[in-house]
Amino acid sequence: MRYKLIAFDMDGTLTEEDSCWGVLHRHFGTQEAARRHLKAYDRGEIDYPEFMRRDIALWKPVPTLEQVKRVLTPYRLAPNVERVVGEIHQRGYQTVVITGGIDLLAEELARRLGIRYVFSNGLAADEKGRLTGEGIFRVEPRFKHEVLTGLVGELGVSLQQCVAVGDSKYDVNFLKHAGLGVAIGADSELAGVADVVIRDFEHFPQLLDYL
Repeated sequence: MRYKLIAFDMDGTLTEEDSCWGVLHRHFGTQEAARRHLKAYDRGEIDYPEFMRRDIALWKPVPTLEQVKRVLTPYRLAPNVERVVGEIHQRGYQTVVITGGIDLLAEELARRLGIRYVFSNGLAADEKGRLTGEGIFRVEPRFKHEVLTGLVGELGVSLQQCVAVGDSKYDVNFLKHAGLGVAIGADSELAGVADVVIRDFEHFPQLLDYL
């Protein structure tokens, strides 16, 4: 096989929702303040740990990890994802999820899809499970390729043997550093660096044609 590892973003790539952070903000009614935080992050005024810290501080009353998980649990896989990932595994490829999203969702999704490796960010909690207001920073959304680089070193494969699949501008470096970069959807910035563009999830099975 030319490729050995298929690496997926999560939000908007494997799930219908384009942001699990957004799901939580809708639940708590904090969308407007969250948009300001994201703009500050996009402008480089704050780093991602500070972005997480500011977002978490918006959620009142302060939730527990279990409450956050209950909000995120009714997620929906994007159409055709379960079938395509199942076929990828049948063909013998390794898979990984690398996301700036929250581990409570990412790890559940990975279990459901049979994906062995998952890298995501977390929410710090006290001994009673209540959020402390701090994030657990593991993945910088714009630099997912750095996580991928570390993983391929452990697995003994190269970046050229990797396929990276994403949906947004935050996946530009992710796709650029992989042997094959696959963009899902219509983000023009991502399409500009992708080797393959799959315009919607109806056509997601096309991914299999490039492996």
